[in-house]
Amino acid sequence: MQHSTRMSVSFRSCFGSLCRWKAPIIVILLPLLLLPLPLVLASKVSKGAYVVLIMGTFWVLEVMPIAVTSLIPIILFPLLGIMPAREVCFNYAEDTIILFLGSLIVAVAVERCNLHRRIALRALTLVGPEPRWLLLGIMSPCWFLSMWMSNTATAAMMMPILNAILKQIKDVTLPDIEEARHSGDDVIDDDNDVEITTELHGISIETTPLKSKAKNQKENTENTPRSRADKEADFHELAKIFALGIAYAANAGGVATLTGTPPNIILKGYIDKFYRPYNIDPGLTFANWLIFGLPTSVLVFLMTWLWLQLWYLRKRCLCCIKDNRSWDAVKEHLRMEYTSLGSMTFAEVVVAVCFILLAVLWITRDPQFIDGWGALFPNGFVKDSTPAIFVSLIMFVLPVYPPRWFSCCWRKYEQEANLTVTETNEFAVANTEKNQFNQEGFTPLLTWKTVNDAIAWDVVLLMGGGFALADGCSKSGLSDWIGIKLEVLGTLSPWAISLLLAFGVAAVTNITSNSATATVFLPIAADLALRLEINPMYLMIPVAVSASFAYVLPVGTPPNAIVFTSGYLQMIDMLKIGIVVNVLAVLILVLMNGTLAVVAYDLDSFPLAFRKQANTTLNASSVISFSNSLIGYNVTLR
Repeated sequence: MQHSTRMSVSFRSCFGSLCRWKAPIIVILLPLLLLPLPLVLASKVSKGAYVVLIMGTFWVLEVMPIAVTSLIPIILFPLLGIMPAREVCFNYAEDTIILFLGSLIVAVAVERCNLHRRIALRALTLVGPEPRWLLLGIMSPCWFLSMWMSNTATAAMMMPILNAILKQIKDVTLPDIEEARHSGDDVIDDDNDVEITTELHGISIETTPLKSKAKNQKENTENTPRSRADKEADFHELAKIFALGIAYAANAGGVATLTGTPPNIILKGYIDKFYRPYNIDPGLTFANWLIFGLPTSVLVFLMTWLWLQLWYLRKRCLCCIKDNRSWDAVKEHLRMEYTSLGSMTFAEVVVAVCFILLAVLWITRDPQFIDGWGALFPNGFVKDSTPAIFVSLIMFVLPVYPPRWFSCCWRKYEQEANLTVTETNEFAVANTEKNQFNQEGFTPLLTWKTVNDAIAWDVVLLMGGGFALADGCSKSGLSDWIGIKLEVLGTLSPWAISLLLAFGVAAVTNITSNSATATVFLPIAADLALRLEINPMYLMIPVAVSASFAYVLPVGTPPNAIVFTSGYLQMIDMLKIGIVVNVLAVLILVLMNGTLAVVAYDLDSFPLAFRKQANTTLNASSVISFSNSLIGYNVTLR
């Protein structure tokens, strides 16, 4: 018996050690176990599959940092003879990556001057303090800011605001009346009329007088342990939907703009790369993406808002519910938070102007229906990355504080320098001596140290690795091979194929990086569309956008993880609520892709250049006998 116990303890100890060392074990063993693919089968397709399997496994299991895994193509593609190193490295400096980098730099400036917090609090003060409108007020700034900046930063910024709101709501819905009476804060007018005044963070709130014995009995009933438990359960449900509202709005907002989320940028980069050999301009720009992306994002946002309300109210009628609780404390707290920010600082004004300038330059560069300012230059010379880097550069030159000769703003700055500043503003300095402005000094809006510390370089490398992997899949023939296997889908209608792909991607993206998911599925969708003579963008758009629809698991997106770690949610909550949001979001996406996107991008036509390539591919495939194994597949079809 003792021997058996010792063996059990020894086994558990060994298993625990293996788990702790799983990362290096997988990194070493997986490439060795997959070596028969490039050595025994010895075809370009099998070599491409070798790289894809290694990178896909490393990305899903995160045995190495995602950014480090993204560098693997630079090593394996040249060694396996798939692509020369020079061509692989070009993928890490694509135009779309520079566009994304420029948008990240602008987002850093918005965060540093605290403009995003001002926008969020302003939105909250404009809506009513009742739960349904507070939910809308919480979700709206998350949704809007995620169009332009990292959804991770947006969610992280909103969580402290949400905590403060929930504290006020808890004080309103769960007042400890007995404690208030003993503390002397209650004011009793007479035997029949009772008025209770409580102090919430310095805000005096008066409840409705109780004028009859029956009402007194009802009030006593409401303060029984059972009634309080019900109120606490109701508060926890409210906290759940508020937290999920932040994550879901941040995920939906990125879909609206081309730079809002990495899968959109990857889509733009891969479409440009895919169309380039055929000398076709896909015509996908920041401006015309709004025609499809913004309405789709709005519908998903509204659907999410309504579904979270329905979940909170359950079987109660959404329109007939009338909440008689006083929410004055919540409203007053939000007003005070916004007031504490003071008037807009010089830095906030400058960043806001730059932000608007960038949006205008993006929209007017190539509006499609008329010639934009990009038409002033040779065709193809100016892209969306040009204004992004231009605005980013000038932010390293523009000052945080106005110069002394700028008298109209100098007086305002002198007044602000004497006020107590909040800790959340990074430009503000608590030390009075440091607040004294050096008239001859100059402090730029951005410094390279600030940008270097704040930029998500791992995402930039991930996108580069994704482009390199997609390029390698195409040049090795792996995408063609997968496309041949998926030709059985040709019996379905295009919208049904797009629906299947969107649901498949949405399922996968809940357990792995959305960028990695888009990177793997976009080449497959493009080659499948080419074989079935469907406009490639018709399948690629649902694949890319559905990669952002991760609503079910905390690991799906950083906003999901942020709200999950807040303590308001359990895994089962995200599963129950998120799976409905995921399904409805995909259905909305497929509907908008089959209607609005078809009209905006002319997706119901198949370009002639693609048709010629498809015919060539089909003729080649009719001559070559494809077996179930990869042996003998040595023909590159493109």
